[in-house]
Amino acid sequence: MLPIDTTNEVAYSFVVFGASGRLALSRIFPALWQLYRDNRLPQGIKIFTFCRTKLELRTFRIKCVPYMGLDKSRDPEKYNSFWTNVYCCEGQYDNADDYVELTAAMARQEGRHDMLVANRIFYLALPPIVFDQVTLNIARKCLSSTGWNRVVVEKPFGRSDVAYKVYQTQLCQTFKESQIYMIDHYLSRQVIHNFFVLRFTNLIWSETWNNKHIAAIMISVKCEKPVQARADYFNQYGIIRDIMTNHMMQLLAMLALEQPYSNEVEDLRDERLKVLKQVLTVDFSDVLLGQYVNNGRELDPVKVGYTQHSYIPKDSMTPTYAMAVLRINSKRWTSVPFILRVGKALNETKTEVRVQYKPTQCNHSGNSLSIPNELVLRLAPREQLFMRMMQKRPGPRMALRETELDLILRDRAVPANYQALLLDIFAGNQMMFMRTDEQCEIWRIFSPVLAEIDYERPRPFYYEFGSCGPMAAYEMAARHGFKFYESDEWHASLGNPSATADVSKATLSRAQQATPTWMNPLA
Repeated sequence: MLPIDTTNEVAYSFVVFGASGRLALSRIFPALWQLYRDNRLPQGIKIFTFCRTKLELRTFRIKCVPYMGLDKSRDPEKYNSFWTNVYCCEGQYDNADDYVELTAAMARQEGRHDMLVANRIFYLALPPIVFDQVTLNIARKCLSSTGWNRVVVEKPFGRSDVAYKVYQTQLCQTFKESQIYMIDHYLSRQVIHNFFVLRFTNLIWSETWNNKHIAAIMISVKCEKPVQARADYFNQYGIIRDIMTNHMMQLLAMLALEQPYSNEVEDLRDERLKVLKQVLTVDFSDVLLGQYVNNGRELDPVKVGYTQHSYIPKDSMTPTYAMAVLRINSKRWTSVPFILRVGKALNETKTEVRVQYKPTQCNHSGNSLSIPNELVLRLAPREQLFMRMMQKRPGPRMALRETELDLILRDRAVPANYQALLLDIFAGNQMMFMRTDEQCEIWRIFSPVLAEIDYERPRPFYYEFGSCGPMAAYEMAARHGFKFYESDEWHASLGNPSATADVSKATLSRAQQATPTWMNPLA
């Protein structure tokens, strides 16, 4: 990470546009507070909120309480000190005069100690409809003339290649690429950083990271919650635009890139762009859509079918589940399917990458067995990195069992994802932020199939609330060579006891067999 200037000669202003929204309350301000608590923020930093509704500091502070954690009780003086650095500003996003007042407020705080340099960060936690107005007014009225200026933008980055071109043009006309931080909190996970080093510094992975050894790669984002927050946005955009065209494609690019020429930021971003350019435009035949329905067993009124929610139109065809099979046209990855699956209201919340190696032929048990190894990168609910393989089960019989090799380093001093990204913004490190041309390629990959979905409105496969998703998705993954393990024994045993009990029953059942069962949708 690049150093942050913490001297008293530099002032820092951090402006959060849309501060009254859920993102600012639940992610941005908790991250700022935790960095402040740990003395990681620059000295003398001032934080400004800017939103259309009149916001009193006391009211805003109360709104943030549920998301700030219990740490404030350990050091109440520090917590109170944090809020003395927060200033609330009110204004309309299309009114240039309100931005002049915001600039005056920043200048007053920056000039209190006769700072020589004033650096400013503008975080846009805003809906897309006001994006152009805000970026234009910031560029015209709010930029610092004595220090650097940086703008942070959140998804959605448009909804198609045509819409994104307008978005990109506006952004790049008002800010330089070096000032733009397209944030994706998935890329801040330490497991991704660990994997990057693991691959390029260890022969066992660097030499086998190709289509000669790898059969398939699956990237999964599973959520057990229904669609609640931002329901109007979700129903308009759908699961593919919400998750797949940003978070998941950035993970794919990090997995598939070639080794950068150097450790420079732009070399890494260039390699990510090369990968995205090699991804073939997805065909509708390689996409499966799903929508959750009432399972008839839940008593919770929230746990109903998607179209049974009061805030969703009854005739909505918006997918809440999607699987897409992508192909990369390169020497390294030809013939390897990259399977992306994402869904709401599933049986668990989990984000992971499963790299499945080609099987070997084992004849020691008297039968010819296909035994694939797996490298698993788990981002949530907790970060894990492990290799799954087969070993002989203890005892006289030649029976096999699953076992795992733990590869992650646990370091409690490592900041959480949003904290790490905010530190990178202060330091000017763009390595884990998207470049505007990267997102342009992502829309090139998905826009044709999204246009077909919007126009044809295909009926999705239905799956029950709390299930593993449509069975057709597992059949589709199997057709492309991906095999599902019967259990996730290792990570379950580290988690909740009930899961361990369930796994123990499955393990006891498998102990009576000489071979494992591969095709099971409980994976």
